[in-house]
Amino acid sequence: MDAMERTEKLQAAATAVGALVALVPAASIGGNIFVAILAALGVGSLAGGAVMLRWLLTDEGDAYLRADSRISGRSTSRTSVWLGNLAPGVILTGLAVLLHLRLT
Repeated sequence: MDAMERTEKLQAAATAVGALVALVPAASIGGNIFVAILAALGVGSLAGGAVMLRWLLTDEGDAYLRADSRISGRSTSRTSVWLGNLAPGVILTGLAVLLHLRLT
């Protein structure tokens, strides 16, 4: 198993743990299960994205990103990688907060 596969497995675990840990506080604060699940998915997605970003900041991750860029022929900027890893979590968490504010 190479480093990318290990990181992907760690990312999946961090996403699951982040969602499970965030579900109870979100449900107790929000009072709406839909908003709580949305918030938990957002927090889990942020946790998974943070794991991947942490790996991409290492020398091995940087080399992987450069090799992938050379193979695919596309230029991959650090900004697009950051946005791609964190945007789903930010969007889901933001929607949960907006819905919570709208419902209260």
